Amino acid sequence: MWDCMRSRGGIGRIVPIRNVQWLILGGLVQWGMISLSFADDFALPPSLQMQEAQLSARAHRAEITAVQAAVRAAQARPAIVSGLEDPMLSPSLDHKPLEGMGQNTSITIEQRFPLSGVRGYRRAGAKAEADRTQAVADKTTLDIDLDVASAYLMLRKERQMQRILTEQTELAASVVKSANARYAAGNGSQAEVLRAETEHARLHAKLATSLANVASAEVMFNTSIGRDSTLAVPTLSPDTMRLVTQSGLPKEEAVASALRLRPELSGGKAESRRAAADVKVMESMYKPMATVRAGMADTMAEGKGYMLMVGISLPIWRSRLQAGVAEAKAMESMTHADVDAMQRMIAGETAAAWETHRGSVLRYQSLRDDVLPRATRTMPSALAAYADNRLALTGVLESAQALWMVQMELVDAEYEAGLSWSRLHRAMGDTGAMP
Repeated sequence: MWDCMRSRGGIGRIVPIRNVQWLILGGLVQWGMISLSFADDFALPPSLQMQEAQLSARAHRAEITAVQAAVRAAQARPAIVSGLEDPMLSPSLDHKPLEGMGQNTSITIEQRFPLSGVRGYRRAGAKAEADRTQAVADKTTLDIDLDVASAYLMLRKERQMQRILTEQTELAASVVKSANARYAAGNGSQAEVLRAETEHARLHAKLATSLANVASAEVMFNTSIGRDSTLAVPTLSPDTMRLVTQSGLPKEEAVASALRLRPELSGGKAESRRAAADVKVMESMYKPMATVRAGMADTMAEGKGYMLMVGISLPIWRSRLQAGVAEAKAMESMTHADVDAMQRMIAGETAAAWETHRGSVLRYQSLRDDVLPRATRTMPSALAAYADNRLALTGVLESAQALWMVQMELVDAEYEAGLSWSRLHRAMGDTGAMP
């Protein structure tokens, strides 16, 4: 498509409309009318805790802004649906003779009033819908909290993996050094040196991959809190696992908390209240509407005067009204059944999350307090025995690999314990106690 633009000199020239659109867009960007930044640049504390990250996400995630706007819109709805209809103002030329002078005119105002409590029922239904929207907003907030917790724990895990791989690479380098010393002294073979160098190279490659994983986890974490993905992420708090490994609520109290706090259940109950209000609205349709009309008239015969009319509607088509009530009652029954099913599902989900978290904590504590100390104690003696020609290189590498495996398993167990803690509190509908 092409269009004609006039230059300052008044000479018209042909310019593609596509180019014109780009010129307009460029001008808007230049003057700051369009923002191309999709994430905020905000500072984080030097030692970041999970709860602080969640609060940052609540303040900066666009999804939170959207649901809060939806809540404000829903809260304005009751005043809209419960108001009276607008009055009708009707100026009228009632009679204008074809011949002769004079005319009949009138001006009236008409207002309709329901003769039932339908306005109050509509208000109640709209308030219930606002409560349901608030429950959706609360659910979105909890989901974002869980998203942030998952990203936080993943970043913590990848950084710990990087630290462990760095230590493993340094240990492998010392094994290479010992193998070279034994070979130079004539107590070892070149095959041992090559085997040790191979292990060192393998760990060095894993360390390079770990660095990329850390960078990816930092991007995902920044994204989860609504922050520019290119910004640096500070140190994560070292006491993250303190609350995770503490004994939490008994399972029965966790389930009771979920049934009391879960926004999904609150939303289902609000939906049930809205359905009950809809039943009342439909039953109110059996009662008539009143119409009042008043005004002034000016006739050729009688001159100026007043007029008043009162009328009521006749809701005589009972089959339609009965069908509307039946439909509303069926929807109310459906919402009651949904709430019952939701309660069972939430109770089961919370109990399962409680059991999963208990198992993950037991695994983490066992690895931390029993398995890792045992694996750590074997490594110095293995290195000393190898240096004194009392142990072959394979024995050293087996001890080292056993230690490395336990170290990585402990990091993975810590991540799973933290994630199960987050999921348990999400199931309970409460993230305030999270570390």
